[in-house]
Amino acid sequence: MAVQLLQRQCDYLHSGSVDYPRLCHADVSDQIQVWNSALGQGYQQTIPLRDDLSLVIYDDRSHNPLVINLPGKTKAALNFEFQLAGATQHSSFSPQLGPISLDIRHAQQHRFRIEVSFGPAAFMTYYQRIADRLSPQALQSFNRFIELTHYGLFGSRATSSSQALNQILNRSSISPPSIKRITKDFCSTPDLLGSRLTTEQAMTVEMIEVIHQILGCPYGGRSRRTYLEKKALDLVNLKLNRLEQWRTPAYPLRFEDLDSIHAASKILASQVQEPPSVEQLARQVGLNRLKLNQGFHHVFGTTPFRYLRTCRLELAFHLLFTSQEPVEEIAYQVGYENRSRFATAFRKEFGLNPKVFQLQMSTCDDVFRDRQYAS
Repeated sequence: MAVQLLQRQCDYLHSGSVDYPRLCHADVSDQIQVWNSALGQGYQQTIPLRDDLSLVIYDDRSHNPLVINLPGKTKAALNFEFQLAGATQHSSFSPQLGPISLDIRHAQQHRFRIEVSFGPAAFMTYYQRIADRLSPQALQSFNRFIELTHYGLFGSRATSSSQALNQILNRSSISPPSIKRITKDFCSTPDLLGSRLTTEQAMTVEMIEVIHQILGCPYGGRSRRTYLEKKALDLVNLKLNRLEQWRTPAYPLRFEDLDSIHAASKILASQVQEPPSVEQLARQVGLNRLKLNQGFHHVFGTTPFRYLRTCRLELAFHLLFTSQEPVEEIAYQVGYENRSRFATAFRKEFGLNPKVFQLQMSTCDDVFRDRQYAS
């Protein structure tokens, strides 16, 4: 099946109307974008609530596999995401700091997501609220990501994550960065592998109820904006409360057990080629096998084996992005002795054959050097 590489948003999204029939509700102040019917179907609806806050509804499906590779925004944002379609309904958060926005879409993959996005004015407030709720190890990875982004944007190391974030938020202009430089730096930082799993949590009944209220908003005009702003903030607070709950381990885990779980995750991320067995890993961090499995479910929502698989495929993704090494060699570097098994796992995770992905990404750095960031 052919894979298409899209380098501009206008390649797949066109301006739409508030009369678009699939919208639950709309106002003339909303920004409606509709998918190019040749590539997929659905829409993206951005609802401005105030200068530093917007609500975005995504409901779309691509016909064939797509690699959507766009430049990052000049303005930073902190996004709280609530995924309603797919294998699992989950919530997460992510900083949008640049320099790229890369989205890999499976054929016929349905995306139905609510996103609450805070702009630079509110970024620090909600960043601090997140930081107060993350475990020290998860916060360390989060800050490391910020420092790597700063290096990619400015070409220099910040003295601290706080300085890096302040410079990113207050930048007036930047030069297009080297994507390969950033990605190579990521590959040399194993504690970032699998770190997204520390932000993904199953959706709660309360979250789903608020989302239904957002989609069924009965108001118009100013009342609509006031109502949606309250519901968007309610949704964010539910996510923050969920993070707070996740910091408190359930019996029989103790707080010191959490340190052992994070130590185990770093061992797996740094030894993807020849990882220890579950029994060996448990002994290395001073836990028994039962507590190790319970801890991984509690912190990452998965098993140690599946966590290792995620780390392997994330590392493979970045290695394919940055090099033209044979796929067999990259498969070996991330712990797969059989290319066929590696290709199957990669396709299941990303929807693309690894060699096809490597070929598609080979020109991305040159493309980014030659164009300006989207405003």
